[in-house]
Amino acid sequence: MLKSDTMNWDSIARRYVEHDTLPQETFGELPKMTGADFDAVLEFVGVDRGAPEGDKTVYWSPPSNDMQQLAAMNDAAIREIAVAFGAKSANDNDNRRGAFMQTFSARQFWPLDARTAEVHLEDIAHSLSLQCRYAGHCLRFYSVAEHCVHIARWIWWHSTPMNALIGLLHDATEAYLVDMPRPVKRSLHEYRLHEAALWKVIAARYGLPEEMPEIVHEADNRIIADELVNMRPMAWHAKHNDPLGVSLEFWSPERAEREFLDVFGALWSGSSLVGASLVADDTYPQHDREASAADRDYQLAKEEAG
Repeated sequence: MLKSDTMNWDSIARRYVEHDTLPQETFGELPKMTGADFDAVLEFVGVDRGAPEGDKTVYWSPPSNDMQQLAAMNDAAIREIAVAFGAKSANDNDNRRGAFMQTFSARQFWPLDARTAEVHLEDIAHSLSLQCRYAGHCLRFYSVAEHCVHIARWIWWHSTPMNALIGLLHDATEAYLVDMPRPVKRSLHEYRLHEAALWKVIAARYGLPEEMPEIVHEADNRIIADELVNMRPMAWHAKHNDPLGVSLEFWSPERAEREFLDVFGALWSGSSLVGASLVADDTYPQHDREASAADRDYQLAKEEAG
């Protein structure tokens, strides 16, 4: 007999799910079920509820011969129990929109039918670290991940950790939909719909608002002026005359991925609902302090000239 304090229905269901051929994330969170919800499953495998009055938890206490019954279960029976616990069936993915793509972490991801449990930061950071800004038409490799880190740090200095976290993830959809040049994106209506839908999933995954704050849009537009140093001069550059004041460092993909993950970790702890304060000032890289000082000087000069 298995002890009730070491084995309950939730842990059993999780073990069954983990032995399936699909990633565990596909099944989502397995809720504890109580009362009438368990009746069919209880009769299927034989369970003694024997719980104290008022205790709604169902404890595992099978007769001795039920252990052989469990050992003889086939995959269909295992899935039946998993589904009874609220898990998605093994055939659930057959009804999803579009095909899946393999991510860096060897998971399946449906970009046209995404789910929050299937969004993973390691996939986002790795993919963005390998994608070059401006479709690669740069003098040196400059990743989307580095772009996001610069924006996050600038917003972190000028706004809240939550807004900085949104800034860090503002291009997270591109980990699954790739970085599309602006002139092309404007003409692809369906792409923009998929991008908007995917952002809502990513935002929900990390508890962020679906609507990006204005400061993120501002930073994303103004940083173009900083990034033009990585492109051959052309006349259209003149309209981008309001830089953030950040310095491009042209990180390797490995460093860009590491910086992205590190900034996320710092912002995640600083943006909690309990009101945690920002990380101490001495954790900011020197170039960030210099960039912020330059930005303040630039804005003051603009106001005086205006």
